[in-house]
Amino acid sequence: MAVNAPANGPSEPTLNDLIARHSGTPTEANRDRTEQAQTISARMFSKGDDGSAAGDADEDSWVTTYMDLLTLLLVLFVILLANADLNGSSNPEQQLLQAANTDAGLGTMQDNIEKQFAGAGLGDLVEVSLSPGKLNIKLNDKILFDSGEAEFNQQAATVMTPILQLLNENNLLVSVEGHTDNVPINTARFPSNWELSASRAISVVRYLQTNGIAAKRLRAIGYADSVPLSSNETVNGRSENRRVNLVLSEPPAN
Repeated sequence: MAVNAPANGPSEPTLNDLIARHSGTPTEANRDRTEQAQTISARMFSKGDDGSAAGDADEDSWVTTYMDLLTLLLVLFVILLANADLNGSSNPEQQLLQAANTDAGLGTMQDNIEKQFAGAGLGDLVEVSLSPGKLNIKLNDKILFDSGEAEFNQQAATVMTPILQLLNENNLLVSVEGHTDNVPINTARFPSNWELSASRAISVVRYLQTNGIAAKRLRAIGYADSVPLSSNETVNGRSENRRVNLVLSEPPAN
């Protein structure tokens, strides 16, 4: 049996009634909140010129500035390194000037010692040459040593005197190099040309040190027949290959 609701009693609100009741006329506060939400939404979804979000562009702008700064610092370090002088000189131009002055000084030494050798009648047995930063004095072995020997002969002191005077006037380093021809030697003292060439270089070094040249400026090297100047097939070639070279050079800057 159906029961009818009283005609005059209150009826339950429908869904539309509830929506209409709660919506009503927007208040001022609601309007403010709505506008703020719309503004935030517009910022979030607005795009920059490159298609990225404007907010992201603002946040990433410091990265570009930071990378530019790093690039400038890197360029600065490269320029400083390119112009740095690891040998202590201020710039490449100064290095070239120092090298030119060194060569000029060695050239003067070359002229002086050539004149002394020529005056002593040794011009044909001594050859003085100049290379960048070095003065080379080539002595034929027979003006210092007898055949197969490493002890100075009687003429050696006359040959070494101009060289000793030259070295006492400066602090040049001296590399003494002994060379032989390819004719084998096999004696109790010199089993091969290596021992002979090294012993001859040592004899020159010992003479220089005994006469006041500091040991730290000297060194002796034996090359045997490994660095020939001429063919060993001829008598003249073998004679040219038997020699003692003195290589004079400036000490390192440090």
